[in-house]
Amino acid sequence: MLKIEAMKENKVKNLKCVIFDLDGTLMNTERSIMECVDYSTEKLGYPMLSYEQKLKFIGPPLMYSYTHAYGCSEEEARELIAAYREFYGVDALLHVDPYDGIYDLCQGVIDLGLKAAVATNKAQIYADRILQHFGFDKYLTVIHGADMKSKLGKPDLIRLAAKDCGADLLECVMVGDTEFDAKGAEEAGVPFLAVTYGFANMDEMLKYPNIGIADSTAEVLEMIRKMA
Repeated sequence: MLKIEAMKENKVKNLKCVIFDLDGTLMNTERSIMECVDYSTEKLGYPMLSYEQKLKFIGPPLMYSYTHAYGCSEEEARELIAAYREFYGVDALLHVDPYDGIYDLCQGVIDLGLKAAVATNKAQIYADRILQHFGFDKYLTVIHGADMKSKLGKPDLIRLAAKDCGADLLECVMVGDTEFDAKGAEEAGVPFLAVTYGFANMDEMLKYPNIGIADSTAEVLEMIRKMA
């Protein structure tokens, strides 16, 4: 679904930087996240969640996910998050897979003379380790992940990525697969390019403005070429 007609309303001016989400955009992280959710809930005696409920943990901050899944307090959620990270940092971190064509997409961005960056709700220390392990760091100017206390929201991370790439907000495009990416881009003042190959809930994601919708990494690159 290469949504060419959306490009007519393209707000990008003099594109300099492409900012990627991580989970569901660069990497399929479903296995690692679900393993950690299962570990945390079992360790602390919470009811196990369904597959569909666990899918909702991919994208948003963990505080949001746990409080919405269990209706628990932030204090209880912090205990669950600590257990999640205990398992994630040792066992599940690298149980992820790069999406088909994603390296070609990243190289294509560089070949166009653009800078590439990551803005993710995943904690900074984990985002760095994953992206370095799978060789994405050679394409990226900067990686901005969440702080361990989750004080930085997605809009903050997007703005930081743009700043560190030396680009104005309208000289960037945010590429992501969830409503949290779309909302974050809108609040940051950065145009949003939606992808459907990750964990998109299209009804939720398309409540927010976008400059295009792509079903594959190849389509993302084609759209970026049209903006460059």
